[in-house]
Amino acid sequence: MFEESCTRWGSRTALTVSDGKELHDVSYGQLHADVMAWAKYLQERGVGAGDRVVAISAKSDNHFRFFYACWRLGAIAVPVCETLGNEEMAFVLLDCAPKVVLVSDTYLKKAQETAGELPVVDWATLPCGNAEEAAKAFEPTSVPFATHQEAMDSTAVLIYTSGSTGLPKGVMLSQANLWYNLEGALEYFKVTEKDVMVSLLPYWHAYALTCEVLAATRRGASRVIAHGIADFSRNLAKFKATIMLVVPRILDMMMSSMRKQMDALPPRQKKLVDNAIYNASRIFTAGTRWNGGIMRMIYHYCFYDPFVFRKFRKGMGGKLKFFVAGGAPLDLDVQSFYSFLGVPVLQGYGLTEAAPVVASNSINDYRLGSCGRLWRWLTPEMGGDWTFKDEEGNLGKNLRGQLLLKGVCVMQGYWNHTDASAKTMENGYLNTGDVGHVDKDGFLFIHGRNNNMIVTYGGEKLHPEAIEDAVKTSPLISEAIVIGEKCKSVYVCVNVPDDERKKHDLDELYKLLKAEVQKKTADLTSYMKPKDVLILPNFSVADGTLTATLKVRRYKIKEMYREEIEAFLQRNGEEIATKKDLVVPSSRIVESLDKGDVIVGVNNTLK
Repeated sequence: MFEESCTRWGSRTALTVSDGKELHDVSYGQLHADVMAWAKYLQERGVGAGDRVVAISAKSDNHFRFFYACWRLGAIAVPVCETLGNEEMAFVLLDCAPKVVLVSDTYLKKAQETAGELPVVDWATLPCGNAEEAAKAFEPTSVPFATHQEAMDSTAVLIYTSGSTGLPKGVMLSQANLWYNLEGALEYFKVTEKDVMVSLLPYWHAYALTCEVLAATRRGASRVIAHGIADFSRNLAKFKATIMLVVPRILDMMMSSMRKQMDALPPRQKKLVDNAIYNASRIFTAGTRWNGGIMRMIYHYCFYDPFVFRKFRKGMGGKLKFFVAGGAPLDLDVQSFYSFLGVPVLQGYGLTEAAPVVASNSINDYRLGSCGRLWRWLTPEMGGDWTFKDEEGNLGKNLRGQLLLKGVCVMQGYWNHTDASAKTMENGYLNTGDVGHVDKDGFLFIHGRNNNMIVTYGGEKLHPEAIEDAVKTSPLISEAIVIGEKCKSVYVCVNVPDDERKKHDLDELYKLLKAEVQKKTADLTSYMKPKDVLILPNFSVADGTLTATLKVRRYKIKEMYREEIEAFLQRNGEEIATKKDLVVPSSRIVESLDKGDVIVGVNNTLK
């Protein structure tokens, strides 16, 4: 596929790379020549089929050379998160035992400290290819697979999970896993050679790997690689992107910035924007159909859209067709905001173990609040299937429960962890651990992680994600986790942006936050409304309270701030569990235990 794309679109721009000051283009022809040069380099160092090659770097154009050079030789690419702690990074390197560790200069020292005797190479020293001489260039030995099926079944990548509990495990994704997922991306997102794709997502993230590195290459599209988040924010208009891959945090950040611009407008202009948003809110409903009457549509498309919303789209480059969002639940208010602007958010759902996309909305078929329709690889025609498992263990497509998947995109297993692989699979199905349902029209809705479910003192069961997503729409709250296991009420622990902390003293901030939480959760069921708010220091990747993919590590937060949380709950009249209340943890928790870990009982049943 790579060879065909580079031959067909040799002179077209494959990559646009920003160094923070200028943009530099790399053609498909030049990228092909570079990949051949890298493949020669790796082969001369003994890399062959089945060998692992590690890359440690922030998002970089060199990742493209790395992936395709590895696959040219039949080797297994192992992109590693550059922000892992030394202990986790050393574990990953020991676990996958690579032939070579390629690393950007920024992380060279860290890699050398954690790699032991493994050869560590600054990938800036690897040779570039000569595009004009590419046809005469050294041809690495062909990939030694006897049949097409053998090649498709070969492991393409190991992607180490970010480890919300315990040390990460390497998800083994085959060439077939990636191939069928990239085909799904092309089907749903209609990528063409005219598209320019941009994201901040790292390439050790399966979502960016499938959509950016693979699907966009398949269609000859261009990718823009920003020089970090500051460069991304500053130069987004210059990138002229048509498709943007995002996680909810990025959308929240951009929405917050635009709302601040709106609030800072002179009164008359602000009223115009407010009217435009209100009018749009009466038109765009939970689907693609229009609503609100012909006059509202005329006002929107003939006045508000060209004279109000277009200015905000221009700040994003003016050519953006849609966002593709994944990685975490997305609040309905955020989706609605971008629909008003004329840049819909196509929310999807996936997980690394499914290569990764399972379902998504498309530009002509979407429903706000849903994760879209299940992809074709899950249909019987392609040998796939899906079902839900409820709390009683019943299976059925019409149930609400844990989503189970079967098909060509399901991983081969966890590297060196056959026991964990077996526990993830149930009768041939991958148990995602995510609870959801499919509505009568075939749209998937995800409610939260099964192991995150909270059971209150009164027996009510709830998924904290719905509450957290609601409160995080407040500009005063950057992150949140809900607590309340075996409590009379639920509570929310929040982070506050630094600029908001500086504006208010602690008492004033607390009152504002409590009012915001009440406002944002007003439409939720009574037992889902937090009784009180606890302000905690900002979570971060550095202290382990956030994973590398910016998901909260609930157990780590509860462990790190145990005393503050217990005192907070006691002030609210909750009884704190004592040692006699502890129960035996499930086998899944036992796997991840280390010496010194704190065990908290979360139910009275050992399954």
